[in-house]
Amino acid sequence: MPTSETQTLTRAIAILDCFSPEQPQLGVREIARRLDLSRSTVGRLLATLCVEGVLTQDPATRQYLMGPKVLTWSALYTGALNLRDQARPTLEELHRLTRETVNLYVLDGTERVCADRIESPERVRVVVRPGERMPLHAGSAGKAILAFASPDLIKRVLAQPLEKMTRHTIVNRRALLKELTAIRARGYAISRGERFEDALGLAAPVFDSDGNVIAALNVAGPNNRFTDALVARFAPRVMQLAAQISRALGYQRTKDE
Repeated sequence: MPTSETQTLTRAIAILDCFSPEQPQLGVREIARRLDLSRSTVGRLLATLCVEGVLTQDPATRQYLMGPKVLTWSALYTGALNLRDQARPTLEELHRLTRETVNLYVLDGTERVCADRIESPERVRVVVRPGERMPLHAGSAGKAILAFASPDLIKRVLAQPLEKMTRHTIVNRRALLKELTAIRARGYAISRGERFEDALGLAAPVFDSDGNVIAALNVAGPNNRFTDALVARFAPRVMQLAAQISRALGYQRTKDE
């Protein structure tokens, strides 16, 4: 049975779905008629959506139309698509080079999300689902993003409980800050069993045109096959490929970096 919160969310989405290119502006009465809801219920939801910037109201006609937050969401969506398109050839090259699972993780709030991946052809491999959300403090991709993130984001992540996903996960905040400093110095991150006990991961950050870290390029495999020696061998290439994606997105490295 749906909860009141779920019902409210479903109704809010239904209201947004009423708008179209043919009818970009709608009034309370028309929306209520289409959804078979009372005008008072629709009015309350419209008022909330306006407060949150999802909708706005024309002061002359009193009708509603899409608000500025929709543009923000649209930019995030198209930006993610552009990033994935730009990164895909790089993922394919890294996959050919390593024959291990390669992933593109994007920053989302205080977490990272798998935006794209190519699995290893080997029977034993690291498996990550596209859309899967993961923390920033554990795993090579998360640490590669966190190490180059803003001080504010680092502070927010450290203020949260740090989940101990395996016995190797770094949950001591002082130790994690030390690790992030080392990652910034060498340009890439390594994870030895921090998310999956027997896996080894390698990742480098990806930056947007403003120099903000937005993603990480990652390769991971079982540590009996993807060894420290291979990580040392592939690390320079992973950094080069991540930098290649950044340049495609308009990032220009400064002389001080």
